[in-house]
Amino acid sequence: MRLDWKKTPGRPRPWFALALLAALLLAPGAPAVADTHAPRSLDEAVAQVERGHAGRVLSARGEQRNGGVVYTIRLLTEDQQVRTFEVEGAEGARP
Repeated sequence: MRLDWKKTPGRPRPWFALALLAALLLAPGAPAVADTHAPRSLDEAVAQVERGHAGRVLSARGEQRNGGVVYTIRLLTEDQQVRTFEVEGAEGARP
């Protein structure tokens, strides 16, 4: 099967669509916007982990790291495994 790409006025060419798609994928992202899902407090980080994983929270703490806040939550799962989660806090969050 041979495709014949004729120049048809008003009809976009296939290469144009591919070039546009490539440009959109390679373009830098939009300016940083506050992540609406990032926790602003230790309580919010714990609640986020509890919503996503079954188990009992053993410990939770927040710390300053690389100019931001990271919350570390240790969870005892239903199969008695201890899992550690690190959740990045929202911009302006407190430890």
